[in-house]
Amino acid sequence: MLVVISLLTTLSIRSAVSTESVSGNVRTTELASQAAEIALRYCEDAVVQLNGGAGSLALTPPILDFADPPRWKTMATWDGTTSGPFVVPTGYVNQATGTETYKRRPECIVERMPVVKTTAGVSALSVTSTFVITARGFGPEVAAADAARKRPQGSEVWMQSTIELK
Repeated sequence: MLVVISLLTTLSIRSAVSTESVSGNVRTTELASQAAEIALRYCEDAVVQLNGGAGSLALTPPILDFADPPRWKTMATWDGTTSGPFVVPTGYVNQATGTETYKRRPECIVERMPVVKTTAGVSALSVTSTFVITARGFGPEVAAADAARKRPQGSEVWMQSTIELK
């Protein structure tokens, strides 16, 4: 009887530990998603502000000209370069309470996107008002970027949007 009770207890503890591990991974992924969403929203607001819209962002990402293939598809653009993506300011990511949720802040790249526009029956390629914004966020376990901007280890979430201004 004692052996049966011991086995049941062991299985119960294993189940609890497994459940805790899964819920911890879900939390980490959600935090990385929120970080990517922060970067995406910040860079969308910056594009609107840079193109004459209202806004009060002190730092804005550079708008890169169209390249083929797009820069966001190349990992060398994101990692291993000092002139890589725009890093969202700390105040938008971590609270001023002293606790740091994210060690590595989310990043984004804004690129002009070519679009074929038809006016009066004539099609032409335009790169003036359509932008692709690509953002990536990191979980709280990812270490801060070092000087060499090595590839991050840990949870990473990517998001992308297209914005067209008129």
